Amino acid sequence: MKKFLLFIVCAALTAGLNAQSGKKVRKTASNSKEAVTQRQISSRFNQGLRSFYTAQYEEAMQQFSGILSDAPKHAPSYIMLGRIHAERKQYSEAENAFKQAVKLDKNNIWYQVELAKYYINIADYKDALPYWEKICQKIPDSEVYLERLYMCYSICQMNEKAIEVRERLAKLTGETETVEESTPETPDNGNHKEAGMKLLAEKNYAQAVLALETALLQDDTDHDLWVAFAEAADKAQQWQKFTPYEEELTTLFPQSSALLTALAQSFLKTGKPEKAVEYFQQARAFAFDADLMQEIRKGLFNAYTAMGDTESAERYR
Repeated sequence: MKKFLLFIVCAALTAGLNAQSGKKVRKTASNSKEAVTQRQISSRFNQGLRSFYTAQYEEAMQQFSGILSDAPKHAPSYIMLGRIHAERKQYSEAENAFKQAVKLDKNNIWYQVELAKYYINIADYKDALPYWEKICQKIPDSEVYLERLYMCYSICQMNEKAIEVRERLAKLTGETETVEESTPETPDNGNHKEAGMKLLAEKNYAQAVLALETALLQDDTDHDLWVAFAEAADKAQQWQKFTPYEEELTTLFPQSSALLTALAQSFLKTGKPEKAVEYFQQARAFAFDADLMQEIRKGLFNAYTAMGDTESAERYR
C-alpha cells in the first residue's frame, strides 16, 4: 500500500513538473510572437510615415488604421491619423484622433503638444490653453512653449496670467529682454521657415532658432526644417532648445541619421553623455555619408570619454 501511495505522489509531481515546463514553453513562445508583432508594427508604421511625407494620405491612412486594427493602443498611429485628418481639414476627426492618443498615454508630453498645436492652428485658443498650462508645468524652461501659453492668455484676455508668463520668459532670456524681443517678428508673407533660413544664412543664429522653432509649430513634418533648426541651435549654442523634441524626432524620423546625430550632439553638450551614446549608435546604423560617419565616431569618442569609459572610447579614436 505504501509503495502504491509513493507511486501516486511521484506521478503527481512528474505531472506537475511537466505542466510547469509546458507553461514556460508557452510563455516563451508568446514573448517571441509579441516581439515579432512589435517589429511588424514598427515596419508598417515607418511605411505609413513615408506615405505621409510624400502626401500619399490615403495609403498612409490605410497603414495607420491597419495598425490600430491589430494594436488598438498604438498611440503614435492615432497621432498620424490626426495629422492626416488635419491636412484634409477634417477637424472633428483630427481632434478625436489626437485626444485618443493623449488618453492612451497621459504622461506623454509630445501627444499633449500635438493636440495643443492643433488647437492653435485652428485658432481655438480657449481649448489649447489648459494643455499649454500642463505642458509648461512639466517643461517649465521651454521658451517656445511659454510663448504659446503667453499667446493663449493674451488672446483669452487673461492679462494677469499673461504678465506672469512674460516675467518667466524675461528671466529665461536674461532678465532684461522682453517677450517681444525674444519672439520673432512675423514676416510680411507669414513664412517663418523662409525667414529662419535667411537668418541662418546671415549667421544670425539666435534669431534663426526662434524663427525656425516657430515654423515647426506650423509644420513639424518637414525634415529639412528640423535639420536647419538643429544647425541654428548648435551654432547659437542653444542645445537645450533641441533636446525637448527627443520623442517627437525619434517617432517621426526614426531612421534619419542626421537628426539622430544632432540629437546626440545636443545631449552630449548639455551634459548627458549616456543619452548621447544611445543616439550616436542609432545614427550609426543608418549613416552612409563618410563625413557624417566621421562625426558620429568622434561623438562616440567624446561621449565615452565624458563617461570615463576610456576602453570604449579608444574604439572610436
